[in-house]
Amino acid sequence: MRVSFRPSRDGFAFRNAFVNHIKIAGLPITDTRGRCGGMAFAALDHWHHRLPVPGASALPPDGNPVADYVYDRLITSIVDNWPMYFQFMRTPDHPTTLNGIGVARMTREEQLPQLKQLLDQGLPQPLGLVQSRDPGAFGNDHQVVAYGYEQDDARTRVFIWDNRYPGREHTLEFKTAYDPADRAVRESNGDEWRGFFVERYAPRLPWYLADGKLLSDRSDARIYVVHGGAKFWVTSPPEFDRLGLRWNEVVELPDGSTGYVADVPGDHVLLREIDRPEVYVTYGGHGFHIPDPDTLVRLGFSWSDVRVLPRDSLRALRPVPVDGTVLREEHRDPVYLVVDGVLRHVPDPVTFTALGLRWDRVGVVPDDALAALPKGAPMPASHLPTWSERSAGQLITRDHDAVDYRIEAGAKPADEVEFVLNLGTGLTWRKELGLHAKDGDWTIAVQDAKRSDANGLYRYQLPDGQLRLRKAKLFGAVTGVLELNDLDRLPAGARVTFTWIRD
Repeated sequence: MRVSFRPSRDGFAFRNAFVNHIKIAGLPITDTRGRCGGMAFAALDHWHHRLPVPGASALPPDGNPVADYVYDRLITSIVDNWPMYFQFMRTPDHPTTLNGIGVARMTREEQLPQLKQLLDQGLPQPLGLVQSRDPGAFGNDHQVVAYGYEQDDARTRVFIWDNRYPGREHTLEFKTAYDPADRAVRESNGDEWRGFFVERYAPRLPWYLADGKLLSDRSDARIYVVHGGAKFWVTSPPEFDRLGLRWNEVVELPDGSTGYVADVPGDHVLLREIDRPEVYVTYGGHGFHIPDPDTLVRLGFSWSDVRVLPRDSLRALRPVPVDGTVLREEHRDPVYLVVDGVLRHVPDPVTFTALGLRWDRVGVVPDDALAALPKGAPMPASHLPTWSERSAGQLITRDHDAVDYRIEAGAKPADEVEFVLNLGTGLTWRKELGLHAKDGDWTIAVQDAKRSDANGLYRYQLPDGQLRLRKAKLFGAVTGVLELNDLDRLPAGARVTFTWIRD
């Protein structure tokens, strides 16, 4: 699955070729080969605020607001995540008595489940990729944006935007289960990493993209007003005054800086030109006409949201929304995804989720506003994998207990499935796994010193079978807390291991 972040649309078009001498509180920390954390954080800032990323492909020089903002976000990314980097540096790759499970297992058993959970919510995430084993080698580490994953019993692939390679999809690939003989995380460019972790991150709005910001290059008389993350040229002093702008608020920037502000606005922006009454809402850089005040209000806007632009500014809007835009009309159910310049119907909510889309990112436009846009074939229908179709995961019971599970295909004869129940560290109260089939019921139980138990079903028993997780509660009464179906989707000869890790 992939979320709605796309390297070609949401990543910067310039390569991460910055050179820095990192200082914190005036003290030199390290030299770095780029501003990877800053570029990752800044791209996510644009994504969260639904702002367009500039299309400029040349590296912005220091003093340019984009370069300086990326540097500022780099420092934030290091300061906020230094404890995790340091923990990974001081932890061996393999398990040890003093240092715990090791970096390779921390990546697979702690960080990967957290990453998958966030991606399943449609949220791209910054990742710290670790090679270093001491602070002096910190410059060898890297930061990227993860926006999807694929996983089976053998291998896991994480889809990333690596800011060293503009517009390209890269992958991190590694063995799903910990293997002491093959611990590395391999990037598709050939780099190897000891492991990775999900970074702490909070969105921020770039100061120069605030609505109404006035920008000008030092040697250029043109003044631009920013709305929706895009710049619009104010063509003359009289027009400047008519727009109600203030000369003392114009920010003078180094030459070439305004070329790093997009020409087409982001999503959910209301615009009209100064001499025209028509109001448009933008999604994917395309303007959709709002026919009347009632429609504007029903779409969740107010007249104070309308941004007034210089004359002819709307000519910059795209004839078709950019790929990845998700749209529907106000009073109609069909949802469309723009793919290769055409609208493609998303047939159902399961497919919508499988495509990594988010309902809060659907652009709602007036009725009939999509009629003039080209349409293609519907998206192929998908189904969301059940628990039994995943190689591993975590279950949350009605009592908010946490139960990890792992499915190993081919561990038993093809006509059998084995179920194992383990009692996690620090737990002692009775836990049960009931195996229900048409021709009988069996119970697996763990308690106190008995930490593991196992039993199985035959393949023919799975279609109508059910697993029933139960636990001892007050006065020892055993109560059901979760039921699992879809046993017939388990792979042939599977061993399914449940570990009850939290009461």
